[in-house]
Amino acid sequence: MNQKREIDQLDRVILKALQQDGRTPFTQIAKQTGVSETTIRSRYQSLVEDGVIRTVGMVDPYVLGYQAPALLNIRVEALKTDQVAQEIASFPEVRYLVMTLGSFDLNVEVFCRDLSHLTELVQERIRRMEGVVSVETLMIAKSYKLTHRWQPMDE
Repeated sequence: MNQKREIDQLDRVILKALQQDGRTPFTQIAKQTGVSETTIRSRYQSLVEDGVIRTVGMVDPYVLGYQAPALLNIRVEALKTDQVAQEIASFPEVRYLVMTLGSFDLNVEVFCRDLSHLTELVQERIRRMEGVVSVETLMIAKSYKLTHRWQPMDE
């Protein structure tokens, strides 16, 4: 899985079509590209097997009442980053978690129901974790772009 593979122009067209609408029929992509539906289906399956693409249903957290999104920048004791990250990754509020190089060790995006929920998450669960040195909480006041459609620039 996640093998190094060459992504050609046909793969890029398939990826772009599915990023715009994950339910785009293979027949429509086949018409657009001038190849058979079987070819598109086979390429799609290969992209899935190689870990290039995953098809999932994305839910808008705001619609479900999660009105307290925040970014958390966390400093961790030396050699405890993986341990802390694994524990934080298990929290259902966490949508995005990465290790960073710079002033902070971890950057986390969370969606909480309200300020009380966010406060409990940060103060009671994260700050009390073994290895956590500090947490900087950035409340998201307004989202200008919230998308799951990352698209590589044309080469």
